[in-house]
Amino acid sequence: MAHEWPPTIHHVVRIMQDEFGDHLDGILWTGSRAYGEPRQNSDWDFFVVHDQRWRQRRMFTVAHDEIELFINPMDQIRREFAEEESATIGMFARGHIVFDRRGRMAALVEEARQRWESAPRLWTPAERDHWRYEALDLVKDIEDILVEDPDAASYLMGIAMQKVLEGWYRSHQYWEPKAKYVMADMAKRNAEMAFQCRVVISHHQSVRRRFEALQQLLDLVLKPLGGRLTAWETERELVAPCDQEIGGGGWDG
Repeated sequence: MAHEWPPTIHHVVRIMQDEFGDHLDGILWTGSRAYGEPRQNSDWDFFVVHDQRWRQRRMFTVAHDEIELFINPMDQIRREFAEEESATIGMFARGHIVFDRRGRMAALVEEARQRWESAPRLWTPAERDHWRYEALDLVKDIEDILVEDPDAASYLMGIAMQKVLEGWYRSHQYWEPKAKYVMADMAKRNAEMAFQCRVVISHHQSVRRRFEALQQLLDLVLKPLGGRLTAWETERELVAPCDQEIGGGGWDG
């Protein structure tokens, strides 16, 4: 391990080596501190990769440093790469290897960087229309309660905006950043979208005005995707027969 790493990193490597021994494949330092973008409350994020068949997430504090560990076997990391988990791919693409027993971490980082530099796969028509349905259904729910329960409507608007932006990123084949960076990323990519997002979440605007902005935001995203759905159905799915009474089987199988 390079000697210039901060003491916190040396500490994490040492305790992980003590715990996993030869089962430890590698450790990746990632997150805002690793990217040179720390904020006041930034913690220390690490992916710990081992050769056993379990995963775990941990958080603990050393001195004044909050440390978060994402402990995974190699196969789980590759599975998340294949499933295009943008958070995992982004963290590996931008992180720094601080321990690599067999060179496997270097291969993971290189794969993540190649994926991060290329576009995510294109939506299938079924995925696109499923998203259109879910987004529109949320908007209808908000409209139903806008007058009688504006607080509940405000709560749903936050969920709906997240759904709308998810669709915008997917339809443009952009990797979606971590939630706290979305607004800054949107400002760089699309000024009109960013403006509507700010109105939706503004506490200076009436709930009616915020809902109007949400609908405008949704329509901006839907326009190139065929607009608002008027009809939709899923494929038929086979349903296995229920051959046990309710409550049968239990946890023992």
